[in-house]
Amino acid sequence: MIGLLGISHKTCSIDTRERYSFSNEEIIEFSELLYQESNISDMVVLSTCNRTEIYFSQDIYDRQTAFELTYKILNHYKKVEDHNWHVFYHKSNAEAVRHLFEVASGLDSLVLGEDQIIGQIKEAYLFCTKAALTDDILMRLFQKSFEAGKKVRSETGIKLGNTSISSAAVELCIRELGALTDKNLLIVGAGETSTIAIQNFKSKGVKNISITNRTLANAEALANIYTTNVIEFEHFNTHLHQFDIICIATNSKEYLITAQMIEVSNSLNNHKNQVYIDLSVPRNIEESISKFANIKLFGVDNLETIVQITTEKRMKCIEEASTIIEKVEIEYTEWLASRSLRPAIKTITSNLLSVHNKELKLNKKYDSAETQIAVEEFAQHLTQRYTGLLIKNLKELTNNGKNIDSLKIVNELFKLD
Repeated sequence: MIGLLGISHKTCSIDTRERYSFSNEEIIEFSELLYQESNISDMVVLSTCNRTEIYFSQDIYDRQTAFELTYKILNHYKKVEDHNWHVFYHKSNAEAVRHLFEVASGLDSLVLGEDQIIGQIKEAYLFCTKAALTDDILMRLFQKSFEAGKKVRSETGIKLGNTSISSAAVELCIRELGALTDKNLLIVGAGETSTIAIQNFKSKGVKNISITNRTLANAEALANIYTTNVIEFEHFNTHLHQFDIICIATNSKEYLITAQMIEVSNSLNNHKNQVYIDLSVPRNIEESISKFANIKLFGVDNLETIVQITTEKRMKCIEEASTIIEKVEIEYTEWLASRSLRPAIKTITSNLLSVHNKELKLNKKYDSAETQIAVEEFAQHLTQRYTGLLIKNLKELTNNGKNIDSLKIVNELFKLD
């Protein structure tokens, strides 16, 4: 059985998701506890800001018991005492396969078709594989998910257009300022939105980036990752004139950039064209700065409109993407089903061969060498014929291994002495 126990942005708030998030070190600890308590040893844990999903492979328990046991051990490990079963989804076999392929293709993302998730899945899979936590069923499953994700992105238009608020902001800056490679950028804030904004601006060639944040340590940590400059938050307004683009994303309840600050900035930079991007809710930039001819201000509402247009275009690709996913899913389930036939095929082959050898050995006492050769050739031919016939019937009876009940009967039937 392939099992999936998970939560995502679709089922619960970040307050709940963060309680079940995993670091790599915690994945190892949890896997050890899960094995000790349940004997389930094969798993991949995918943990991002939008989801935590535990994929596992096991044949010890029935479906319901496996999920309840995993959930219980998860809560125990995370020290969560309240009941959250209702926000978890529980998928098995084909349903779990389909879900993973949709996640890898960006169909289950907050922003339809986004690329970041495929890299996160690869990192999770590689980490768990290197830690010897994956069996061949999970290995094949995740490799096929990469194939599905790649095909959907390359064979449909799901990647076209802006995929997030920050990527839309970058495109607007290009419209207003042209090429960005020589532009100076100030990022105000050091949270997730600011991080994604930096990534998007860097992808367009922006090199001169500075960061400011009320908590200096957070700004410095982000600056170390992306090789940027740090400006002290208390004085960042005195540096506004130095930048072409100012992007702000904080939790402040008041304006951090005002029209009065822009007046001072304009007096220092000779009214050069600047783009201000406010990704904060509530807004952090005073709307009246738009009265200055050299200033362009874009807020979340402006950017969401652009993203929504792109999302509507991408929605048209879902049916096409689903067709691609279905083909890859069928390939995997066919492989998984045929794999389940191997023990029965091996038993049939070895048992018939054993009968063949035993009967030949008994007849060697009475026949001449020449007769023995003829009998052996005929017996071998007969054994191969019946083996092939039985395997053919086995595949038909079990729908190539998909009919589990029939397969169990066949396995019992061919337990010959």
